[in-house]
Amino acid sequence: MAALGSRDVILHVYDLHDCNSWLRGVALGVYHTGVEVGGKEYSFSEQGIVKCDPKRAPKPAVFRESIVLGEHHGSANEVSAVVRSLRDVGYEPGVYDLVNKNCNEFSNEFSIQLIGVPIPRWINRLANWGSLFSTSSNTPPIEAEPEGQEADGDPRGKKKELTPQQRAMLAKIGKKT
Repeated sequence: MAALGSRDVILHVYDLHDCNSWLRGVALGVYHTGVEVGGKEYSFSEQGIVKCDPKRAPKPAVFRESIVLGEHHGSANEVSAVVRSLRDVGYEPGVYDLVNKNCNEFSNEFSIQLIGVPIPRWINRLANWGSLFSTSSNTPPIEAEPEGQEADGDPRGKKKELTPQQRAMLAKIGKKT
């Protein structure tokens, strides 16, 4: 068993679009995230859960900042077990969704399972707002109320169809990133 001892768990935040320069002022933005533990950064993409050197996310991601989330007291095998469990519950290749199953949702789940600490809410706020208009809702948004505190009739759980205008806007955002 490869021992890690006590290692920082670090969230690396990357800008995905130039609009973050002004969106950040209103606590919004288009971000990519990865979680570093034991000298490797784990993130989620169309290829599934990927591991890379810290602060080396592929383009168009541009490194913005690192946030220490806490410490992991355990082994590399325990980290690998958490990664496998997340892969088993839906973070496999081909299921990436910009709004409902994205890198920020993965980073949040990974951090919670590893050290019990969620990522900051502002990171996925724009995608959470987009989930109100999404046609699928596989993963609850990070800003969801704690279990048992949801309001009756919460629209986030209902499936909605995107209008042609909304699809065009999303396609335009995707081309810029």
